[in-house]
Amino acid sequence: MAGRATAAARGARKIRRPIPKARWDRHLDTLRGLFREHPLRYLFLEITRRCNLACAYCGSSCTPASAGASKELPIAEWRGLVRQVAADFDPKRVMVAVTGGEPLLREDVFDLFAELHRCGFPFGMVSNARLLDAAAARDCVRTGVRSISLSLDAPPDLNDRLRGRGSALAVGQAVAHLRKAGYRGKLEIISTVTKPVIPHLDAVRSMVAQARVPLWRLGLVMPIGRAAKRPDLVPGPREAKKVLEFVRSARGDRMLPSPEFCEEGYLGGRYERHVRPYLAQCRAGVTTGGILHDGSIGACPELGPAYVQGHVSRDRFRDVWNARYEVFRDRSWARTGDCVDCDVWDRCLGGALHLRDHPGAPFLRCLYRMLRD
Repeated sequence: MAGRATAAARGARKIRRPIPKARWDRHLDTLRGLFREHPLRYLFLEITRRCNLACAYCGSSCTPASAGASKELPIAEWRGLVRQVAADFDPKRVMVAVTGGEPLLREDVFDLFAELHRCGFPFGMVSNARLLDAAAARDCVRTGVRSISLSLDAPPDLNDRLRGRGSALAVGQAVAHLRKAGYRGKLEIISTVTKPVIPHLDAVRSMVAQARVPLWRLGLVMPIGRAAKRPDLVPGPREAKKVLEFVRSARGDRMLPSPEFCEEGYLGGRYERHVRPYLAQCRAGVTTGGILHDGSIGACPELGPAYVQGHVSRDRFRDVWNARYEVFRDRSWARTGDCVDCDVWDRCLGGALHLRDHPGAPFLRCLYRMLRD
């Protein structure tokens, strides 16, 4: 115990060091280079908006029969798009994330996975785990899935109230099925943190540890979709600080899982680098592209229709990526409202774009301002 306490104390001392200005300068130089060169490194394929759950806070308001389901591209067309992107980019350098809704609702999703594997893409899936049974786990291994992210927010009773009955149990079962099937890829738990979850973060960490999942990513629920109508779920400044303090402390104790905070915005000197392994950035449209369920070409699936740049029915993804996306790569338009006189604009660059309904819209949440005030 003494050795562990000593190691934890050393970790706690280590994370208190300020970030040198030279490191920020290098980071910002790197970002400016990426804005200029915009190399595609991450591609979302949102193959459905349908979901077998109806989470209380869902930013996309997904349901089993979500509006627009009839406009979903058939898997054969998705496979063609994968071949097209592979011809236009180096597939080994582009990580593909297959998302939804719930991707496993597409019965032919493994045909898409097989195409991604054949074309040489590293790829993964984000799932709520309800359909990740023994057969699906074997298919994940067979088709070469390298990364699987499963959603778990809270201890079972609370998790099921927020996400649907049996949703916590399904995650544990899915992990067991994957291990039995011989899955050796990246496995992580993603937790959307709502107000009622915050007192239970230690318990969630214990659940993730007991499942022997080493990676755990947390993000505060965003005030969009259903959560926009549930202020009782959206953390305020005090709650946001509690979450960040929890992550900061847990990352310093050298125990697994070591939580990682999400990409949202600049967090200030106390938390930057200490709650995630990188400095503030939003790479939507810079290194990250996306194709939505209906064929719209955009960036992050969490962005609204105002950020769509084209459509696969009339545009080649490569041409859109190279010639459009200006709204993502020149963010001077975002310096409005509270951002005009912000003392950390050069580090933040307007924060995460998913928190603006459209270019020029008010910022829904600035964590730096919340924490400072």
